[in-house]
Amino acid sequence: MKHPWLESMKNLWFEQGAYVTKKAREYITSDFNPNNVQKITVIRHAALGDQVILRPFLVEARRFFPNAKITLSCVSHYQYGMPTDLADCVHIMPSKKTKNEFKAKLDSIKALGEQDIIFDLAGTNRSYWITFLTKAKLKIGFPYRALLRGTLYNLCVLRSDFQAEVETMLDMLRVLGHNPPHRLDFAYPDHQALCDKASPFILYFNGASQLRKVLSKDQMREVLEKSMAEFPDSQHIYLEGKNDFEKGDYLNDLTKLHSHFSIQPCLELNELVHLIARSSLLVAPDTGVRNVAISTHTPTVGIFFSTVPFRYTPRYEAHHIVMRDNATVPSSDEIVAVIQHALR
Repeated sequence: MKHPWLESMKNLWFEQGAYVTKKAREYITSDFNPNNVQKITVIRHAALGDQVILRPFLVEARRFFPNAKITLSCVSHYQYGMPTDLADCVHIMPSKKTKNEFKAKLDSIKALGEQDIIFDLAGTNRSYWITFLTKAKLKIGFPYRALLRGTLYNLCVLRSDFQAEVETMLDMLRVLGHNPPHRLDFAYPDHQALCDKASPFILYFNGASQLRKVLSKDQMREVLEKSMAEFPDSQHIYLEGKNDFEKGDYLNDLTKLHSHFSIQPCLELNELVHLIARSSLLVAPDTGVRNVAISTHTPTVGIFFSTVPFRYTPRYEAHHIVMRDNATVPSSDEIVAVIQHALR
């Protein structure tokens, strides 16, 4: 009986969605067998949101390459939320400028050793150097620059503004013959099992890695007041973040005016994940906390005006977008209208 993988090499039949060198194609169609892959490095140099949406890729890589040692390569200043539980070992690339910075980085890259496959899911200068200096049979990445095709990478998957990034990453496994499930497995607590339907509550977060992504405090306050008036039977919880601009001090008076409103101080990641999985809905801009909600299959309302929305919005579940075609900030009424739609 043939391995299912042997029946799925038709995934190498593509016209414009990917790029593969002749040599890599010959290897994949002749010698490549996922059961024989021993060493994989997955490079992801990014903050919380990008780390949590990496989880399905690592889950599926484990399933497709059952005998492989998976190394997760991250960068020293982005370690919060790293999915270390899904990797066999972690490689940290130094980012701080030191007297012997170049040598430290070179030593770190050399420590990886030869790999069977490198998946560069970062596309940064650091990840380019790791990919270039590490020997591997397959080097797979996003060809942000055309010159990377066939030079740095021998297999590339193209990105689209209309496909969720997590799906594009999984395309790197699909092109090799793997078929991930339609409902992605993030290996996190599941909203369907944990949602507190007896005592519904809505979570709000207004933080991000960049200030340009968040609403003004006045508008966030207005959204909360309108939403509380619209849904008086639900609890409304404002989540605080670590940064000063993510605190909820300016909303303290609302806790006295409305018994169904509260402010939740910043939580550790594990506690945050479980709280979000229990909630009815999470309302937030393009931020890591929204990606945590996506990773627990919790419905979301994403507020977009500074980053393209569809690249960060899976289509297989109830994730809603508030946006304007001209990329201006949506009004509070527009945001609340989408919250209404999401909660129906």
